[in-house]
Amino acid sequence: MTSLVQLQKKQEELERLQRDIERMKASEEVQKEMAFIEDLNQLLAKYNKTLADLAPMVPAKASAAAPAAGRRQRKLKVYVNPTTGEKIETRGGNHKVLKAWKAEHGNDVVEGWLQ
Repeated sequence: MTSLVQLQKKQEELERLQRDIERMKASEEVQKEMAFIEDLNQLLAKYNKTLADLAPMVPAKASAAAPAAGRRQRKLKVYVNPTTGEKIETRGGNHKVLKAWKAEHGNDVVEGWLQ
């Protein structure tokens, strides 16, 4: 594809995006949200506060400034030994008792004990 064709496609895409933006700005829902943000900023200014002052009250998902806290936590697995009734809760395979069960009964059998 030539540079000229790419340029034309990008310009068309830009025009389409600009039309979408104008349509969204004109929507009633966006108008309400913009009015809410404006009212909120006026209220914060009235009491000499900022959004950062509200951070402890804002849930973690709503805070754009809060980075993800490491990697995703693994799913909790619960194994119950049917012969002894012993119960193990683990998030990984590096569990002493779970390893012993797998060595004694086999991996497939122990995975069948998963609740």
